[in-house]
Amino acid sequence: MGRRHFTLLVYKLPPQPTRLRIQVWRKLQAVGAVYLQDGVAALPSRADLDENLKYVATSIQEMGGSALVLKATGMESWDSELLVERFRKAADARMLEMLKSIGAIDAAFPESHSFESLAKVDEAVKRERIAYLKARRLNYFECDMEAQVEGRLKLLVSRVSEFVGGAK
Repeated sequence: MGRRHFTLLVYKLPPQPTRLRIQVWRKLQAVGAVYLQDGVAALPSRADLDENLKYVATSIQEMGGSALVLKATGMESWDSELLVERFRKAADARMLEMLKSIGAIDAAFPESHSFESLAKVDEAVKRERIAYLKARRLNYFECDMEAQVEGRLKLLVSRVSEFVGGAK
């Protein structure tokens, strides 16, 4: 597979207030970064993702911390593969959560065709579709579970369509 290129964010925040750490963690989660260790997060090297890390670095500096954004390449191809595997595991974890949510919606599917039942199911499915699109956008290295989530979501959408048809 060869060596891949990554962008690293190396940062340090003041110990207090702890909410600053949570804010940074949320920003990094939102772009799909993986932590290599405390204060070191990585993303694949791409212009849009590099810009995201620069934004987070600027935020950290505004919080009174220090931050560096660096380009990195593994010394060996297996270094890159280990990091790619971390990204895949993170993406699979997001997809697994989605499978659980889809399963819960499916298990609680209403039997009555009331407007209220339809509205609840429709809203839940919309939330899952949006979550899936976000998760797919963060799947940088083709995780194993994406196709499974997509298939289950399509089945659920089909089931909702049938439910709507029965409500008319």
